[in-house]
Amino acid sequence: MFSQFFGNFLLNEKLVTPEQLANSIQEVQKIHTRIGELAIRYGYLTEEQVEKIHIMQTEEDKRFGELVIEHGLMNESEMEKLLSLQHNDYELLCKVLTDNNVLSKEDCFYALENFKSKYKLSDLDTLSLLQTTKINILINDFFDLTKLEEAPIFMKYLTLLFNNITRFVGSDFTPYKEFLMTEPVDMKLFSQNITGKFSACSAICAEEKTLIAMASRYAQEDFTEYDEYVQASICDFLNLHNGVFTVNMSNQMHMELMLEPPIEESSELDFSKTVYCIPVGFPFGTVNFIIANL
Repeated sequence: MFSQFFGNFLLNEKLVTPEQLANSIQEVQKIHTRIGELAIRYGYLTEEQVEKIHIMQTEEDKRFGELVIEHGLMNESEMEKLLSLQHNDYELLCKVLTDNNVLSKEDCFYALENFKSKYKLSDLDTLSLLQTTKINILINDFFDLTKLEEAPIFMKYLTLLFNNITRFVGSDFTPYKEFLMTEPVDMKLFSQNITGKFSACSAICAEEKTLIAMASRYAQEDFTEYDEYVQASICDFLNLHNGVFTVNMSNQMHMELMLEPPIEESSELDFSKTVYCIPVGFPFGTVNFIIANL
């Protein structure tokens, strides 16, 4: 996930163009090997076991390696061996940018050092993809949700959101700065309310073609038109993410929350309250994730 925020940093510093970054991230995806694939390749796990772990991740906010060790499928030394074989995505992004002569090695090195300094990431070389503590620091420094009531809980929500995007949609994205929404937009919008001691409205908003591509990735199906299957897949992702969030809040803060059913194609956001939009750019388009106080 660090490479995604590093990519945004490169864009803001005008060191790369959006097209150069998107092309480079796509190349990184071709090179990057997921830890589950490595586990199968080296004979530690079967395809069925990897799939079971992925299913567990739809219910628990845990890294792949954590669940594998927790369920006795591998030990820590075996997992450390696999992690040593897996390149960090930010290293691969630097390699692609320099190999394609977008940036020199020196420029990429200095940009990475400035990025680490800005977001207080002193030991980036040793970080795994979803190391919670450092990601919390990065996201808290990157986004400003202070206009929301109970902003710290929304930050937990946002951290989990990026983890779940990585797990279930893909890691080839670039996060953009949040902005306040003041009026409806002419796009498809899916929303779901969280109620209880903490109440919030969450939503996904994008163009039809972008939702088709996102749904195809999430459902691992080849959708070609905007139909009920695409709508159901987007709702399912929203419900999955919010479901894991409510479990986290119960486990971490003893806060029991309820979910209302997701609403398809709803545009009923209350703009008299604070509504934040967090755009996330993928090769197939920009998906807007919306959070607001109820």
